[in-house]
This record gives sequence, structure tokens and C-alpha cells, in this order.
Amino acid sequence: MSYDHTPEEVSGQPPEDEKRVIRVGASGFSYDDWIGPVYPQGTKRADMLSYYANELKFDLVELNYTYYTMPAQKGVEGMLSRVEPDFTFIAKAHQSLTHKIRDESGGYIRDETAVATFKEGLAPMIDGGRLACVLAQFPMKFGRGTPGKEHIAWLAERLAPTRLVVEFRNKAWIAQSVFDFLKNIGVGYCVVDEPDLPSLSPFMPVATTDIAYFRFHGRNKKWFGVSAAQRHNYEYSDPELRQFITPINKVARQTRTTLILFNNHFGGQAVRNAMAMRELLGLAGQKAVG
Repeated sequence: MSYDHTPEEVSGQPPEDEKRVIRVGASGFSYDDWIGPVYPQGTKRADMLSYYANELKFDLVELNYTYYTMPAQKGVEGMLSRVEPDFTFIAKAHQSLTHKIRDESGGYIRDETAVATFKEGLAPMIDGGRLACVLAQFPMKFGRGTPGKEHIAWLAERLAPTRLVVEFRNKAWIAQSVFDFLKNIGVGYCVVDEPDLPSLSPFMPVATTDIAYFRFHGRNKKWFGVSAAQRHNYEYSDPELRQFITPINKVARQTRTTLILFNNHFGGQAVRNAMAMRELLGLAGQKAVG
């Protein structure tokens, strides 16, 4: 892990006496291979979120299905009914907004209808103040440059007032000039931890808005040419998790809200690591997975 480069601090830091919030959760909650390691045998999919929130005491989850399928208000309302009012959601941007964005000539597609449909489906969360932000994860082929920046700015403007956070797979985006750009347009930066491979982004603890976002993918070097499940088959050790406490706290002191998500979901590893991180950060409500 490398974070020797210290980018400029975010602008508009909160006053010292203002309450800062740190939330820890998992990227997704509805996985069949969590039955046994996380959920009791016989748990139905319809009951997974309530167990995740009420029994495991999490108050944050990242919705990954919204990347594959446009959210529908009925389904979103159902999720809201299964959790307490202080439970917070994050929605991953639909693939039409992050991946399927180039036409045959290489130009960028600005799909206004897709944005409208995405926002409409999430309206119950947005209107109720339950959606912390939208995470836009861009692929390796999303190259750094003016067209890419214009796309990010367009998406942020269309999603407003919902906050946008971006995650880059292309390491060319990891630069101070990019952080400055994101600050200027009010877009958050997703700090990632992933395998130490030449083409992937390094761990860079930076916040570009008053929302800090950390996303832990695991360090399985079998990253390319394998299934998503195998790619995220990695469980952080206690010493590895402890290495993150100082950079997380440093960034958290600069922001109002810090969101920490574990995407190493294979076999429920994300839940075990999220619980351990919650305990290391001194957050209340820890409960062991049996």
C-alpha cells in the first residue's frame, strides 16, 4: 500500500466542533454464498436486507444491482421498509452511464433518458434523504482527457442534487490535477484498495468533497480473465486492516461523512472485514458473524 504522496486537503473543511460521521458496510447484501457464512440456513432473499441491517447492525449498504438493472420505485420502497430510518444507501450508476457511453465513432453518448429513468427509480430514497450518493465506476478503457472530464461533469449535473462519487480503474486518472478538477465540480473521489498490479489504481487516500469514500476490493492478483466472484475472493487480515486506520482517520477529519465499503464479497468475506473495520475504528454496534 502506498500513500506517501499527500494531495492538497479538501476545500471547505467542516468546523472542528461539527459532528463527523463514519459508516461502514458491504457492497451488496444479496448473495447466495452468504447463506451459511453470514445468513442462517434457510434465509430467503427477501429477508437478507433486514438481517443485514437489524441483526448485523449495519447502517450502510452499496447497491450494486443498479449497475445491471435500472432501479424501480416499488423495489426501492420495499428496501426502505425493511430498515430503520437512519439506514443509508449508495447506488452504483447504471452501466448506460459509465460503460456503454461510446458510439461507433468513439464519441461520447449523453443518455438523458437513462439518467432520468435511473433517478426516477431511486426517487423514494432521494426524496427521503436516504441516498448518500451515486457511485460511478468507470472501466479501464475510460481514458483521462477532456472528453472524459466532460462526461463526468455532465453526469454530476444531471444527477444533482444527488451527490456523485467516481471510481477510476484507469490509473492515469490518479493525479493532483484530476483531484482539483473533481473539487471544482463538486464530485467525490473513490479511494480504492485492490491488487498491486501495474494497470490498476493505487491506494490514494484523498477526499475531493465533504464526502470521503473508501472501497476495498481485496488483493487477489487473479484479477483479469476470471469471474467477478473469484476476482473478489480475498479476506483482509487483521494487520492489513490496521494499516488503513491512520489514512482513514486523516481523511475523515477533513470531511463530514466517510463511507467505507467492502467489495470482497466472496463467501461473506466483506461482512467479516467490515465488522472488523468497524471495531478497529471504535464504532458502536459490532456483532460477530458466527
